[in-house]
Amino acid sequence: MASKTLYIGIIVAVVIIAIAAALLSMGGGQQTPTQSPTTPRPTQSPTSPTATPTQTPTQTSPTPTKKTVYIGAALPLTGGSQSYGIGVKNAVELAVEDANKMCPNIKFELLVEDTGTNPQQALQKVQTLYAKGARLIVGPMTSGEVSAVKSFADQNKIIIFSPSSTSPLLGIPGDWVYRIVPTDFAQAAAIADLLKTLGVKRAVIIYRNDAWGVGLRNAITNESNKLGINIVASQGYDPDPKAFPTAVPEAIRKLSGALGQPGSDAAIIFVTFEDDGIAAIQAAASDPVLSKVRWIGTDGIAYSDALIKQVGKEMAAAKMLGTIAAPDPNDPKYQEFKQRYKAKYGKDPVAYDPYGYDAAMMLMQIACQLGTDDSDKVKATLEQWGRQGTYQGVTGKVYLDEAGDRAYPNYVIWGVALEGGQPKYVDAAYYYGTDRKITIFDQGKQFFQ
Repeated sequence: MASKTLYIGIIVAVVIIAIAAALLSMGGGQQTPTQSPTTPRPTQSPTSPTATPTQTPTQTSPTPTKKTVYIGAALPLTGGSQSYGIGVKNAVELAVEDANKMCPNIKFELLVEDTGTNPQQALQKVQTLYAKGARLIVGPMTSGEVSAVKSFADQNKIIIFSPSSTSPLLGIPGDWVYRIVPTDFAQAAAIADLLKTLGVKRAVIIYRNDAWGVGLRNAITNESNKLGINIVASQGYDPDPKAFPTAVPEAIRKLSGALGQPGSDAAIIFVTFEDDGIAAIQAAASDPVLSKVRWIGTDGIAYSDALIKQVGKEMAAAKMLGTIAAPDPNDPKYQEFKQRYKAKYGKDPVAYDPYGYDAAMMLMQIACQLGTDDSDKVKATLEQWGRQGTYQGVTGKVYLDEAGDRAYPNYVIWGVALEGGQPKYVDAAYYYGTDRKITIFDQGKQFFQ
């Protein structure tokens, strides 16, 4: 009887232990204060650290990942063209901001390198941008710099879109260099027509002995001869800054001797950049002949802060006029850009700033449309848009000729005048390249009397 009772007790104990184990395995022994034994646990979110592979994650809409496209800017932030380079850098920054707001599938990232207005440094900086992933580059600005990077760009399929290089020597079909400004063939025609309007019959030219200077000197000479204007002499100088103090004044002395006598029918044409331009203007202002003739400048010194500060009064005394490719100042798109630029940077855009904006924006609109920065595809579309005038920006419709340079150019004729005893730049007239017509503004009449 006792043995039977023992067996029954053992069996009961085993059953109780089995029931307890079953309850524990169901979580009954680890209930939270807010849960009843009959309430199932809530499904855990995918981000919970205790989630297991057997749990169903909460479904969320994935955020689309944008492709990153690098926009390179190889610009002279130091050296002889630094004031222009800084302005264009600002304009390109503004373009990148705008493009990132309007392009849903690409994030544009700007990479900036300083070329130092030096051809060898420009090549190094373009190579640096390429190594960082940029295949679309705004700049370089000067024709000497563009010449230096051209072979590397061609070999590596890098699109170089210059906002300011104008040498006719670089107008080569089929390469990877594009320019959103016209070549100096067009600027030379504008200068020759300006000389004729002013009644100039004889002139001398001082020029940088580089790709840009030689090309523009030749073009001005040819266009002037067509209009019966005699280019009496031209004198080049070494563009190395270390040579300026002696080379530039010596060139001025030779031109003075060649011109012979001053007069209202005579002029000197400055084909210079900023630093060498200051040296040339200082030398001409103290010369007994060249200080008494008309002074004509080019896009190389247009609206230069450095010149207006250092030799502005000399420029005003000579009633200096010059040319630079420019959008129609009354174009609503340009006016809007001008207001936004000034609001962001505290000053008006000048010279090549709007061209820098359009060069960057045109490349980014193409990349956005294609969904890629593949340089072969962007190049093909850039040429198609250039033929058709598809892109209309702050500088107007952008047509490109067979060499990839701006077609149908217009120019602002700028001057320097005194206002309250201080020199300032004045938009004196506008030159319509297609018609070869000059329209003189009211504030510019003082220069043509």
